Amino acid sequence: MNRSPIAVLTIVAVLALALSVSACGRKGDPVLPKEQRNTFPDQYPKSTQPQGGVFSGT
Repeated sequence: MNRSPIAVLTIVAVLALALSVSACGRKGDPVLPKEQRNTFPDQYPKSTQPQGGVFSGT
């Protein structure tokens, strides 16, 4: 049974679209592991000291 290249490409495109949509992720709210606590919103930077580094000019 010979299939035209357009039919094969169409089947491959439909399968790729179906697999990509099905792999979107879990539904529902995110859940923290039992060992962690929620620290949101967190302050940045955590220290009051000036930041150093390559671009800081120090």
